[in-house]
Amino acid sequence: MKLVYGQRIIVTFPPNNNRVNFAFSLVHSDVWGPAPNSHDNQFQYFLLFVDDFSRMTWVYFLKHKSEVPDKFYAFYQMIHTQFGKKIQVLRSDNGGEFINKSMQEFF
Repeated sequence: MKLVYGQRIIVTFPPNNNRVNFAFSLVHSDVWGPAPNSHDNQFQYFLLFVDDFSRMTWVYFLKHKSEVPDKFYAFYQMIHTQFGKKIQVLRSDNGGEFINKSMQEFF
């Protein structure tokens, strides 16, 4: 199903109970925020990564959405060095934080 929202085309995925067979072959990601109340540390967002295979979850706290590419690069490198794996597919909600020049160049 395709929905047009502003200038974006949103594609919805049908429900799927299939799971992947290997760690990091599919990683889900999303950004939450801004937080209604920020405390002394001024973190207003968080970036979430979930491995579809293991359901292992990583959370990065952000002061600004513009930090997403740097945090993703750090996450990608951590997966590569700690687990000897590469992320095969990154699935997000097509938020603007993942659709920019530096992320496109990386992919």
